[in-house]
Amino acid sequence: MKPGFLLLAIAATIFVTACGSGDGGSFEEPAGTASQETTTPSPASPTTTAPVATTTIPTTTTTMPPSTTTTAAALPSSTTYTTTTLPPVFDYEIRPLTAGTVWATWREGCPVSYEELSLLTLTHWGFDGNVATGEMAINTAVAADVVAAFEGLFDIGFPIERIELVDNYGGDDKAAMAANVTSGFNCRFVDGTDRWSNHAFGLAVDINPLINPWARAGNVLPIEGEPYTDRTLGLTGTSQRPGRCLRFAAGVA
Repeated sequence: MKPGFLLLAIAATIFVTACGSGDGGSFEEPAGTASQETTTPSPASPTTTAPVATTTIPTTTTTMPPSTTTTAAALPSSTTYTTTTLPPVFDYEIRPLTAGTVWATWREGCPVSYEELSLLTLTHWGFDGNVATGEMAINTAVAADVVAAFEGLFDIGFPIERIELVDNYGGDDKAAMAANVTSGFNCRFVDGTDRWSNHAFGLAVDINPLINPWARAGNVLPIEGEPYTDRTLGLTGTSQRPGRCLRFAAGVA
């Protein structure tokens, strides 16, 4: 039976009728007398009525339980979650480079082959306080030392605006310095001479050269760095003598 349907009971009524005769003997008429038939009505036949039997089946209504919706319990508002962020760590990679990598800074006749150079990928602190990544070409013989120096600078939080290949500036050293690019290899002469620079051997690194300009007897390179020859300014990213920057960069700066 489907829930909610009503089961109806049928009441059955049974009628029972019994017929009976008079209980006297036969009646004789006198002789010579005209026969007269007397009809005595028989007593009314008793009628037996059986009681009405009514069977009622109780009505059953089944109600389905209300639907239950399970809702995830809300987290207590007082719960506090702490996210732990690990501090940045210094990272680097040393790998061989191709002639195509130093397409603007290396050429035939340079004092070293491009095969003697390595491409460094280094992390460093930027001027915005975030960790950045840059690339530098350097002589393979000092690659590990350069990495160690930059790891030291990273650990003391020394900021470097950018580390790039001078090839990104078409090999123009003055343009790269004016953009404050920290760089290594560049096959060039010492400015104003025909002597190979240590950069031509991949044995020198300029660090933030715009605010750490090369200065000698009134000659400043890059010329845009003239205002920064005043070392009392104490600008971010400048080196001082003595100072932690020069200690870590000794031999490569």
